[in-house]
Amino acid sequence: MRISCSIFAAAFFILLLSGCGEREELETQAFVVAIGLDKAEDDNLVDVTFQIANPQVNTLQTAEAQNEPSSDIVTVTAPDLLAAKELVQTSHSRKVTFAHLETFIVEEDLARSDLFHNIMGSAIVDPEVRRESVMIISREKASKFIHANKPTMETRPHKYYEFMEKRWEKTGLVPLSNLNIFFHRVDGELFLAIYATTEREEVEKRNEDTYLAGEVPQKSGDPVQMIGSAIIQNRKMIGTLDGEETRLSLLLRRKSLLESMVASFPDPVNKEFRISVRMMRNGNTKVKVDTNREPAKVQVKVPVRLQITSNPGLVSYTMNEEKQKILKQSIKENLERSSLKLIKKMQNEYEGEPFVWYVPARKNFWTVKQFEKYDWEKHFQDADIDVQYDVMIENFGEQIRPPVK
Repeated sequence: MRISCSIFAAAFFILLLSGCGEREELETQAFVVAIGLDKAEDDNLVDVTFQIANPQVNTLQTAEAQNEPSSDIVTVTAPDLLAAKELVQTSHSRKVTFAHLETFIVEEDLARSDLFHNIMGSAIVDPEVRRESVMIISREKASKFIHANKPTMETRPHKYYEFMEKRWEKTGLVPLSNLNIFFHRVDGELFLAIYATTEREEVEKRNEDTYLAGEVPQKSGDPVQMIGSAIIQNRKMIGTLDGEETRLSLLLRRKSLLESMVASFPDPVNKEFRISVRMMRNGNTKVKVDTNREPAKVQVKVPVRLQITSNPGLVSYTMNEEKQKILKQSIKENLERSSLKLIKKMQNEYEGEPFVWYVPARKNFWTVKQFEKYDWEKHFQDADIDVQYDVMIENFGEQIRPPVK
């Protein structure tokens, strides 16, 4: 019995040690932090750009590597991502790995083509590619985007993308956009991807969030602008939403990880100015979908709470309850009017909804086949939709009254 236990213990420890047979030392690996995908001259090929981090930058060896670039950028042409991964090894001595890959950048022309879904579908075959990887649609070529992106505050490229991608939770100017959500909504439902560019396009001055990437009036700083959404339906890009429309899309969803956003509204008392507020969700949005009538009826109630952060018109809202009611009603009507305008746009131009309302609609059916036969996207186009915002103003700032004019 004792001999049998010894043999069993020895076999157990041998199994544990066998896992180290294919280990790779860190210094022998090249970590890809971002991948760019562009259409190649051949319609069936793709240009794949690898941004590979330089592990010596911003480490204890910085003094030795102070003249070295923060990353190595290589572009190869191949049938798909995995083939490109093999080809890039012809110029890299280290083993190229996707273990730290978190960002895919896709040029708009490729995203609008039929090749887009095929390339993305083949990419996730590699077990190193994580579905949590973020998807960014760039207005220009992805290779140009990666080369032009030289942030002054971040020496490590993976940190830059990580920090920028998290900003959506604080601003709502871009959507939560990753491969997992993309593959869940490849057919029928609309998927919103981050829209970005390094190019500038002058436009007339507008409100702070009614811009697309490249339109924000900026004189200096990092070249990249991420604002707005790329609309993807039936496996390809079909249009864009600006920053305001993206924010409203997130607010109209039943659940959202969006924490807060700063927005401005016209001052209803002093119409020459706009009032800035910090807006936060005050619970989940309530969505009721009645599919037993024609057209379908959708009722949406969005609870939000506001903190007044700026009052350039110097109206004394804190001391006057009647003016507070006027301000509250004005913001409520503004949000409802903008939301209904966005919904009409989605019904008429894109014939689909990015608000994930298909989830409550699906609950009205016993089986998935019944829901698919109902064709929610088609019924959404003619649906009767009512949107109400439940607005609560928490405070009007730290001061009891504004300064005297």
